Amino acid sequence: MKKYQLYFYLLLAFALLNNCKEEMIGQYPTDNVAPQPVSKVVVDNLPGRSKISYQLPDEEDLLYVQALYDLPSGKNGVTKTSVFSNSMLVKGFGKSQKQTVQLISVDRSQNESTPLNVEIEPLDSPIYGIMDSLKVQEAFGGFKLSWPNFYKEDIVMGVLKKSGTTGEFSYIDNFYSSEALAQKSVRGLDSTKATFGIFVRDTYDNYTDTLVLSLKPYFEEEIPKSGFVGLKLSSRHAVEAYGGGLPSKMWDGITNVDNNLYYLKLSAAGQVGQIILPIFTFDMGVKAKLSRFRLWQRVNYLFALHNPKLFEWYGTNDATVANNAEDLNWQSNPAWVKLMSGESKRPSGLAAGSALTTEDTAYAKDGEEFEFPLDAPAVRYLRFKLISTWSGSSNLHINELTFWGQIEK
Repeated sequence: MKKYQLYFYLLLAFALLNNCKEEMIGQYPTDNVAPQPVSKVVVDNLPGRSKISYQLPDEEDLLYVQALYDLPSGKNGVTKTSVFSNSMLVKGFGKSQKQTVQLISVDRSQNESTPLNVEIEPLDSPIYGIMDSLKVQEAFGGFKLSWPNFYKEDIVMGVLKKSGTTGEFSYIDNFYSSEALAQKSVRGLDSTKATFGIFVRDTYDNYTDTLVLSLKPYFEEEIPKSGFVGLKLSSRHAVEAYGGGLPSKMWDGITNVDNNLYYLKLSAAGQVGQIILPIFTFDMGVKAKLSRFRLWQRVNYLFALHNPKLFEWYGTNDATVANNAEDLNWQSNPAWVKLMSGESKRPSGLAAGSALTTEDTAYAKDGEEFEFPLDAPAVRYLRFKLISTWSGSSNLHINELTFWGQIEK
């Protein structure tokens, strides 16, 4: 008997479970009366989109207004706006052309009004203005791209290279960006003339035409880190043990590992009298005309804490001068030449302390790149001078450094 009771309760539970699954989610329909459509429609055409304003119908149970339209990609566009707004933005359009949008009122019983056809004519998508303003410049190991993006549109800048044997184009780089003023570099190319293609795409699969051009990058090579040697540190500065405590942590090839870095702070002597922010010097082992470098920040504190914000690089070929870490007036010595000033910047343009965007994080983890001026002389010894950190602290930490240029044989 107990066995049959068990089967009965199991079947009952199963039936109840099925009934729960079939229950309607949301409000049950209360009527089948269609609401009235919106009225007094006003269209404001914008780049790649249109703002549609309207007057809502006087319906107590009105839930939302939806717009149905076709996109150039062939996909169907749907935009829904609640009754707490009397306008909506329909977007995803490419080249300017007239479109028909259907506006439909929907009530809480899911009844739909008769569609109201509205004609829009969005302006050209921002991608075409970006393409028209694109600047391409040959550079060391590749070429530089820069463009304005006034609407901060999410775009992809695609870069292709033509094969010298098959004549076909293939992808060599993609840049995802929403920066108001973007500057990107294509690297890793040899110094032979080649044909490249560049286009812009948005998130709605609208494409510009492909710009085809021939470029010849300047020769550069990575400066071998095997020859890097850290030199004497000033008595005004001390090494923090966290991260390894060695300057060689900046050139061991390990990136984006939080406890692998060079961490400097003020020593007891450095906290007395004139405060001099951290400075360090190292020997590259070769004399080279530097073209660029990448700096990896401490990964757990990107664009924060003791990561450098403003800094300067100096160079010399005098070993005696390079090894003198106690000279407070070293910048007045003509043996030291200022090579460059650098500023770390977040692609998002957001202020220090604000949440990182996906673009900020990807940019920093790839190593922030800086270029040396073309007229910078060839040097063997480098000195880094901290001007300020992202938090305004008097400490400094750097995860990794990589340099490129032309080595003097």
